[in-house]
Amino acid sequence: MASTYSTKRRRLKYSSTTPNKWADELPTELLGLIVKKLASNFMDISRFKAVCSSWNRAARSYTSAPLPQYPGLMYPSTRWGWIGNGICFSSLAEKKVYKTEASQGFLGVDSFLGSSHGWLVMGKRAWTLGEIRLFNPISRKSRTLPSLPRGSPIRKIVLSSDPSRNNNFVVVVIHETLNVPTRLAFYQHGRGGENATAWTELEGSHDHYFDILLRNNGHLFALSKDHSIQVWDFGDTYNNNNPTKIMHFRPSMARNGFHGTMMGDKKWLVESMGELLLVEREWLGDNGRGTEKFDVYELNIAAKTWEKVECLRDCALFLAKNQPAMSLSTQKLPRLKENSIYFADEYHEHSHGGGDIIDIHVRGVFNFETKVVKQYCITGANNFSYSPAVWIVPSPW
Repeated sequence: MASTYSTKRRRLKYSSTTPNKWADELPTELLGLIVKKLASNFMDISRFKAVCSSWNRAARSYTSAPLPQYPGLMYPSTRWGWIGNGICFSSLAEKKVYKTEASQGFLGVDSFLGSSHGWLVMGKRAWTLGEIRLFNPISRKSRTLPSLPRGSPIRKIVLSSDPSRNNNFVVVVIHETLNVPTRLAFYQHGRGGENATAWTELEGSHDHYFDILLRNNGHLFALSKDHSIQVWDFGDTYNNNNPTKIMHFRPSMARNGFHGTMMGDKKWLVESMGELLLVEREWLGDNGRGTEKFDVYELNIAAKTWEKVECLRDCALFLAKNQPAMSLSTQKLPRLKENSIYFADEYHEHSHGGGDIIDIHVRGVFNFETKVVKQYCITGANNFSYSPAVWIVPSPW
């Protein structure tokens, strides 16, 4: 049975104007202990910060390593709506839907492009302009990135780190050009430049790319159409040097179960427990509607092979169209289903009424052991929407 989410929507509140004298008088050390206990649930942290200014400061001064957070889905708050009408967050941990109103961070954008490090990435659905806006739905902070040249629609975007914690972050995109199917470009925040000249094309990036993954060690892995892997080292980028290409190889693969030429397929790179995985989706059903099967492979760099994975032990994967795939520990986050793939598909074309083409968004959980997909309904979510839902792991700090 598909899981059902509560119909009750709760409005997020970020500040309180009501004086709380007793709250202001609590010792700083005690507040720190409370924050530490709440740190695994971003909604608890948000409520804590809303009590009064001293509690807000205590939460912001929390310096320990962030604890793992449960992910959730972000989607437009109104049926047929754009994100400018407000957005909803469906919490997997609490099984509740929270709504937040539109803010200045939504100006000039209308659709989700993905999420990375707890920040939503937003842009124009028309894909004609490369406008990019970063927005943290918890802190309400936003950043506007330089636009890409006109006619450079963005297909994937990743951040090197959380902009809340590191102002010197790197943004890498897969984008289209007039002459080449897709290219890779990067932007170093704080390096200078307010327009398209702030973006630098990665030297040697001229293939049709499926996905990119920026690892913590500064290595960018790019998966091209022929399933080859290209690697750039961004480690020296912070010294105003351009990244260098350090590897390019095509791993061999056991063909059993691999559908590299199927129409409508999709592939993701994801880092899981220190290993690099390739996830492939196969569409089944009428007109390719409905995700029915996933195959997972692990990269053996030494042998230069993709090796099929039979079990996602102690983890769950999260996939969506434009955002980086995520692997989360089911030991640290026990409410997640182990050995499963949570997915939020982009859209299926569907005729409605007089022949209009609309977007139908499908969400479900694929059990890697039984190979069965269970679609789940989120009460209040929009299966018909101009903007797809995206997974996000909140960053409440």
